[in-house]
Amino acid sequence: MKPATDQNTEQLIENFSDTMRKHLREHTDGTNVNTASLLTTDYLNHYSGMVMLLEQLPQTPEELIIYLLSWEPISYEEHFATSGFRDSDLAITAYRHAPEHIRSTFDMVIERLHDESLKALDSVRRQAEAGNTQGLSQTCEQSAPLLRELIDEASAIVNQQGHSQSAIDEHF
Repeated sequence: MKPATDQNTEQLIENFSDTMRKHLREHTDGTNVNTASLLTTDYLNHYSGMVMLLEQLPQTPEELIIYLLSWEPISYEEHFATSGFRDSDLAITAYRHAPEHIRSTFDMVIERLHDESLKALDSVRRQAEAGNTQGLSQTCEQSAPLLRELIDEASAIVNQQGHSQSAIDEHF
């Protein structure tokens, strides 16, 4: 059993967090920050752009390979700090105060999206360096749907579209 002072401190922290989330939710109207999750899908545009390049690469590899291989994953906060997004300060602050179970689930999917994106880019790089256009096309065809699925999963978490923690756990 925890000492009473630890319990009191935990209760104060929880009360502060609840108050902060309520305050942030009052500022989400007219923004792209989801009121329930306190996250925004605008971050996922960074990945969607990369996937679009990946999907188009087999048709015009010479033109797109440089853009695709220069892509790097960035964190949620880095994205909004550098994006020029109108509500970037709100997006960053809301992310920091998003409900723990939502944010941790979102972060888990994003971590997998980071990893799978880097694997795809590494494979693209290797195939391009070897001049293997068939392998390049195959990499793109196999990677893009998986990345789109992860983007959709992250979007569903942001929009709170009926994905329970157990369903998300099963996904992994």
